Amino acid sequence: MIRSTLSNGFVAGLLALLPPMPASGQALQPNSVLIPSDIGAAASTLALRILAGKQAGYTSPATLQVKPLLDLKEMRRSNVSESSLAGNSEVGLRDPSLFVQSKWQSLTLGFTILLQAGLIMFLLHERHLRRNAEAESRERMSELAHINRQATVSELSSSIAHELNQPLGSILANAETAELMLKADSPDFDEIREIIADIKRDDQRAGEVIRRMRGYLTRTPFEAKDVDLNGIMSEAFRFLSAQAAGRDTALYLQTAPEELHIKGDAVQLQQVILNLVVNSMDAMTTIPYGRTVIGRTELNGSSMVEISISDSGPGIPADKLAHIFDPFFTTKDQGMGIGLSIARSIVLAHKGRIWAENQTGGGATFHFTLPLAA
Repeated sequence: MIRSTLSNGFVAGLLALLPPMPASGQALQPNSVLIPSDIGAAASTLALRILAGKQAGYTSPATLQVKPLLDLKEMRRSNVSESSLAGNSEVGLRDPSLFVQSKWQSLTLGFTILLQAGLIMFLLHERHLRRNAEAESRERMSELAHINRQATVSELSSSIAHELNQPLGSILANAETAELMLKADSPDFDEIREIIADIKRDDQRAGEVIRRMRGYLTRTPFEAKDVDLNGIMSEAFRFLSAQAAGRDTALYLQTAPEELHIKGDAVQLQQVILNLVVNSMDAMTTIPYGRTVIGRTELNGSSMVEISISDSGPGIPADKLAHIFDPFFTTKDQGMGIGLSIARSIVLAHKGRIWAENQTGGGATFHFTLPLAA
């Protein structure tokens, strides 16, 4: 009996919650719906009151509001903005966002972007470390090359002294001659002017020798500039001319007719040529006569220039040909074994290549190539 009363009271109270049915010919507002969650909440409250012992007839039914539900596509089609809707209106049937439509694809894309960003940061870090290592390597190479230049100048000291003594001796002789002429009763001033011009020329010649030596011995960092390789070869061969004469060696230079512009450090490239020529002259010490060193510059294709230093010596032993550029490898009794190694390091730093081979008619030839300046 109690259960029946409770059930009847709950049903009656629940029916009281519903809005009155429309009269005949009257319809609900279009797109207006009852919210099930609101009905459920009101029904739960009513049930609790009945269970608390209250009579259903004394319970005031809650008034449920009808909430307008609108279609977003229809609103756009009718040019109705959301700001013009009533406060309790709800816009439904919205288009899902791109992330909702392709959730896993979006997550995969985001993960891929993060992974690529991490990889790029790692590569940039590795590039920074590599650049630091390359800079340190160039610094160490410059230090070793400077030591090698000092050793080379020490070997060529007699040639340097001879090259300086010639203009200094001429200056002294011309100065004494001019002094004697000035003591004459009627000095020949035209001839004195010629003597003074000779003194000036010899002084400039001696100054040029000192300038070359200063530039060769000064320790400077690697600096690539636009230089003419023909000019570098010519200056190196002039520098070695006195040394070659003292060793009864004939030097010949055959340069390309056009200028060969490259990007490089003139001092270090000159050092490569000096090392190769001195090495060739050392290899011919056992030859009684016919000592010859020939230097050549020529184009190798459209983007490279090739330099070769050939000698008339006994050549390089076949079992040592593959090791002559190794550090501290030498066939000389007093050699340090760093001249050819430094020459290779300098050529590689200039993005070139160096190698050696024996000539079919005797002697050895050293080749190295360098890229032409753009």
